[in-house]
Amino acid sequence: MNAAVIINRTKEEAESYSGILIRELQKRGAAIRIFQNKDYVREDLLGSDFIITLGGDGTILHTAGMLRGGGIPILGINTGHLGYLTELSRREQIPKAVKALFSGKFYRDRRAMLFGELSREDGEGMGRLSLNEILLSRSRGVGMLHFRIYCDGQMMYRYSADGIIIASPTGSTAYNLSAGGPIISPTAPVYIMTPICAHSMNARAVVMDDQRELEILVESENQLLSFDGEDTTELRPGDRIRIRKAREETVLVKLREGSFLEILRDKMAGV
Repeated sequence: MNAAVIINRTKEEAESYSGILIRELQKRGAAIRIFQNKDYVREDLLGSDFIITLGGDGTILHTAGMLRGGGIPILGINTGHLGYLTELSRREQIPKAVKALFSGKFYRDRRAMLFGELSREDGEGMGRLSLNEILLSRSRGVGMLHFRIYCDGQMMYRYSADGIIIASPTGSTAYNLSAGGPIISPTAPVYIMTPICAHSMNARAVVMDDQRELEILVESENQLLSFDGEDTTELRPGDRIRIRKAREETVLVKLREGSFLEILRDKMAGV
């Protein structure tokens, strides 16, 4: 079997964990390709039977964004802090996990992604996928940012805020949660729009049917657009960002069939 191993060596435990993992893969005759941090492209991952990341949630998010769907299962081994998306956190779990990958005795946890498309008045544009969230935030200095929000072409809100988070169900426990947004079951067919420090008593997070398309019209300068904290682009007044559920999915490896509430309780304990 073909295994891609992605190691975030900025994490203290990554070195010792990777040694155990690679020995276990070699015992089973795997063809192993090892990549450091973010030193790889999508074509390096295609053709893998599975991908194993050693790091934190950021390592999984970068891998998912680079993979852009593809259907290849990703097993996350946490060598960072919280590791909400990772499946393993202790080195003694690695042999059993590798055995499960080779026997096919694991669950495929399919996570919805978001697609965000930037279009400009001069015709330029770009599009990116996101597993957690698409973020509009302030680039420098002080002062409120101004946006108009449309849903399926109809005007919803006009916001003045420090930013706006559009989060998937997976991303509901990330920046969205810190900004006061709701926690959503990862299988719910919705996404969330959460303003950051809005200058309004009525501005609240809104949970949207994921068959709807949002459009954000930028009305002020000094704004940034980012996808899972990466691919940052400076925005201009008049820019439009269209956001919808992506056709692509991210597949996470789960070794046991735990409930969402059980995982939430275990991962968020003491946070």
